[in-house]
Order: sequence, then structure tokens, then C-alpha cells
Amino acid sequence: MDDSTRDQVLAVAEELFDRDSLYKLAASVVEARKRKSLRFWQDEMLSELSKHAGVDVTSKLHFIEVFKGTADKYYTPPSPEEQAELDEAKGQLRDQVSEIGKTIRKIARGGEYIIPPGVPQEPLNDAAREIGFHVTFSLQELVESLLQHAEEDGHNKRNQHICCELICARHLGANVPLPKLIKLASDSVDSAIEYFDAGKTSLDGWYRPLSEGIFLCGYLDMNERMERLCQWATPRKKPGYESPLDSEIQELTLVTAGLFQGDFKPGFGRKLSRCSDSRKARVRLLANIVQAIVDEDQDAFHVSTQKAVQNYRKRRAPDPNLALLSECLPVHINTAYYAGLCRGMSRCDFPDNIAAYLYRPMSTET
Repeated sequence: MDDSTRDQVLAVAEELFDRDSLYKLAASVVEARKRKSLRFWQDEMLSELSKHAGVDVTSKLHFIEVFKGTADKYYTPPSPEEQAELDEAKGQLRDQVSEIGKTIRKIARGGEYIIPPGVPQEPLNDAAREIGFHVTFSLQELVESLLQHAEEDGHNKRNQHICCELICARHLGANVPLPKLIKLASDSVDSAIEYFDAGKTSLDGWYRPLSEGIFLCGYLDMNERMERLCQWATPRKKPGYESPLDSEIQELTLVTAGLFQGDFKPGFGRKLSRCSDSRKARVRLLANIVQAIVDEDQDAFHVSTQKAVQNYRKRRAPDPNLALLSECLPVHINTAYYAGLCRGMSRCDFPDNIAAYLYRPMSTET
């Protein structure tokens, strides 16, 4: 690509996108060099740019040619107030990670919690046995530690993650007191709703409070809170959580939220269609569950959920020293499954080897 064409494309990009989006795109060149393909959000932006510029820049090679070395040009330094807020948030995150690490190490080291030291315990129930989940620490001790941490933290959206861990522990056979779980989940979802109402998502991101909030509302049948939580989502929201997590999973979380907004907006439908065409099986299969809910197709809901779990079962067995219990079960599939039940789908009768991966909603636990 010659210099004049490159300048032309950059000029169109500057008219089409805001500075923050341009900086994110330009700064991702370094990562793009190491990957075999572009990410979903990069594909989406470059397709729109190609359409307006009249030049195809959707390939990885053309993307790098156009945007290499431009990140500094689009970088906007944060204001002193924003930088102070960001530093404070980073400090709080470091402190939380440190405390969780100390708790887990304490549990793992305690001789009374390892029976015998280093040897996995027997699974606590059939679901744990079916998914091959063994631990070398006391699951019940972890539950008590999480409850204590949540009570000390008080009314906070970050407690949503603790609630998800407690639901996982309950599914695997631990004794999690339901009244405490309901109260904790209710408070944390309310805190997440307040967080969205305050418009602070640019700092901490939207993905975790929205996805975990939908999961909790579905598990505990909090239908009114589900609708209130999901009102924040729009088709124009961009993935806001940088991690190995697929950007398309975040897109599908927005689409799932769109199911609880009355009329299903066309923009959500377009996002769902793009995810259905993803090159990644895990994304396509999750999109099929959401599509079945949109179509109100019970048979497709049953089949797509089972296929998504079957694909998930191809993963390696969970680590016996797993720190995050939710990593041993398909949280995204369960969230979509709950959303379907909340939208009127019937609970499916799955074989034991599939049902073991799906949490029972609180109202149907036996």
C-alpha cells in the first residue's frame, strides 16, 4: 500500500471513529502481529472503515500497514482526576487479588484441610464425579472463607463474583446456606444496577457486572432485577474487558441482555448473526442457544444447549488445586440457559453427563 492511500484511509478513520477507539485499534497492532487472525472487534471496525474509505483494509497485513506506528498520535493522556481515580482502582484491585491469594494459600497449606496432604478428596456428589472435579483442599472451608470475605466487604457489586463461586460450590456438593446466598446476591445485583445508573463503566468495564448479574438473576429468579439490570445494554456497546476471553462472548452477553428489554432491537440481531458465523465453535454454539431463545424454539433450545456442553466437555479435566471454581463449569452456557428459562423456555431433560455441567436454578433444586 502506497503512502497516499494509507494517508487517505487514516483520514477517513479519524472522521469515522473517536480518538479512544482509534487508539485502541492502533495500539492493537503489536498484539495482531503475534496472532493468526484478527479479533472480532478489529474485524468489525476495519469492515466499517473499508466501506467508507473504498479501500479493503480487513486483512491482517493491510491493517498493520495502515496503523503501524500511529498509536502515539491518537493517545489522549488522562486528566489528573482520571489518573488519580485509575490509580486508586488499580490499588484496590491489587489489594483484593493479594487478599484472595492469601486466603487460598492458607487453605491449601493447612494440614487439616488436606486429606491426606496432596491427595485429591472424593467428589462430594454425582455432578462433581461426572465432571471429574476433585480438590486437595476443603470445599466447605472455602465456602466459609468466601462468606466471611463478602460480609466484610458489605454492599458491593464485586460480591457478585463471590456469589457465583458459592453457587458453583453448592452445585458441587458443598453446604452453602441459601438465605445468606440470596441476601448476598440480591445486594450485589442492586449494587451493579447502581453502578450502571451512575455511568462509571468506563473505569471498571461493563462485562463482569452485567454477565455475573444476569447469571445471579437467572439462578435466583430475580426477574424484576434482571429487567432493570439489562436496560443499560445497547447494541453499540463495545467489549470492555481485555483478557483471553473471546470478544464475541462479550457481544453475546449484550445480546442476552437485549432479550429483557421488551422489543429485541435490530442491532442485537446483527450482533447475534455475526457471532453465529464465528470461526470458533464455542462462540457459534453459544450463539445458537441465544438464537433459539429469540425464536422461542424449545427443541432448538434443548439441542443447542446440549451441543454446547458436549463441546465444552472436550476440555481437559479441572485442576485439583483450582482457585476459581467457576472455571471448572461452563458459566457462559449456564447464563444463556438461565436466560432461556427466564424467557419462557422449559427446563430440559438432559442425560446425566450433560446435566452435571448445568446448575439447577434455585427454584428447581431438589
